[in-house]
Amino acid sequence: MTWKQQERFIRENILPWQLLRLYCEFTTPAKNKHLLLISLYPNPLLLMINSKIHPYIKSQACLKATQVLLSVNDHYFLPHDSYIDCREVYSYFTLDNIIEQVKNDQRRIRGFINEDVQEQIIAAIKISPVLETRYKNLILAELTELCLN
Repeated sequence: MTWKQQERFIRENILPWQLLRLYCEFTTPAKNKHLLLISLYPNPLLLMINSKIHPYIKSQACLKATQVLLSVNDHYFLPHDSYIDCREVYSYFTLDNIIEQVKNDQRRIRGFINEDVQEQIIAAIKISPVLETRYKNLILAELTELCLN
């Protein structure tokens, strides 16, 4: 497969609800992190996956409700139980950035999350007191449509 064919294949198969492992220069220190792709257009929007819930978030009921459990029992591609943080959307990556990372290592595409978790994410986004309204509306419109199809 040529690079062009590989790029086209990756572009056609990067979809919302996929867990990706991407190199994040915006973290301290910069490192590979699991992120959940929740929207592609006009630009990719992702949610951060964390191993633990920060103690401050645990202590605030309204923030704790924005953390969705991602169980290793239901998602074989995870090394351990994790949490999807629905408080903040990351728009750092372009689709081309994601494709380039996947072209160099196709194991960066980890797998899709199940429907129960998808519904929990939609609910967490709806009630998030800190997620920017513009992102909330865009995400909910796209994800609700995907769930109905």
